[in-house]
Amino acid sequence: MEKRYFDFRDIFQVIRYGFSGRKIAVHFIGLVIAYLIYELLVYLSLFVEGGTAAQDFWNTSALLPVLPFSNAELAQLTEIAMWIGVASFACIFFLASTVASKITIEQLRGDFFFSVGDAVTFLKGHWKSVLGAFIGLLLIQIFLALIPLSIAGLGKLPVVGKPFLTVASLFMPIGFFLGVLMALIAIVFCVSLLFVPAVVATTGADAFETIYQQFAIVWNKSWLTVCYEAMLFLIKLVFVPIWALFCLAGFSIVMFPVSFLHTGQMEHITACANLWLGGAIEKLAMLPYVNSFGVFNIGMAMKETSTFTTTVTAIFLTITLLIGIGVVIAYLFSIASAGNTVVYTILRKKIDGHNLLEPFDVELAETPDK
Repeated sequence: MEKRYFDFRDIFQVIRYGFSGRKIAVHFIGLVIAYLIYELLVYLSLFVEGGTAAQDFWNTSALLPVLPFSNAELAQLTEIAMWIGVASFACIFFLASTVASKITIEQLRGDFFFSVGDAVTFLKGHWKSVLGAFIGLLLIQIFLALIPLSIAGLGKLPVVGKPFLTVASLFMPIGFFLGVLMALIAIVFCVSLLFVPAVVATTGADAFETIYQQFAIVWNKSWLTVCYEAMLFLIKLVFVPIWALFCLAGFSIVMFPVSFLHTGQMEHITACANLWLGGAIEKLAMLPYVNSFGVFNIGMAMKETSTFTTTVTAIFLTITLLIGIGVVIAYLFSIASAGNTVVYTILRKKIDGHNLLEPFDVELAETPDK
């Protein structure tokens, strides 16, 4: 096992642990599943709406994911489908993060051959802890929020409303502390978005213990958490663009001979792919250095009639570009999963002296929940 310092120096190891084929593959598969679910829900809702809703949406966005709050002209059913898709994406992301975190912690413990299959087996026994921690925090916040909402609602009642508010004002000091508690829980929930998968993966904790660990992080090492997450953000800011440029360079090198020798045809193929991606290629080509090889030229070929071979080629080009974007995003998620796992091991060591890299109750941690 490598030497650990349990301070900021360990965070730089994320550069190596984040660049892992297994973790990138896990997040990539999660992205593919989430993307397919999202698009399927959106277009099913548009077909249910009937008329030209699906065609109109295809003409503007096609296969490009559209967030529910980015287009005010969407029907309510479609917005609901989008929010369901967003929730599905969140669930899949956190489950994939748990798998990646489990691989990371086992590597930190010295098992560099811990497989994705073993991590998935672990997830099958602990996925309830991951989702349960989020649901538990939300339920606590909702329960606390119902108190002032109920008081405000009862205050609207005729005759007894104003006297009731007067009596309730006597408990305003208690309400102040209730508001502070709700603010604390809101912060804890934000922190849980970072550390719930890491806590479950490293300790095999249930939902209640996972929630407790989020409070422990916020209460004991809040500023240290902010500093470590800022370092992790800088690592992402540097290395994800490098990986994106590397992927872009590889794609451009492969496509350059075809684009050079078959310029007109490739412009038309790229134009078709651009339409199917909601104009994303055209926007991408406007960025500095992206179109240095000219493989994203569209020109006036957009107006030509597509042949069967052109359409088939454009389909595979679209799929390839989506895969490329997915791989870049998966690398970002891989760094996040590995980084938050490393950060949690440091914080846990500083909070209670527990070294998560040493074997502890392994059988308990690996036993699936009944």
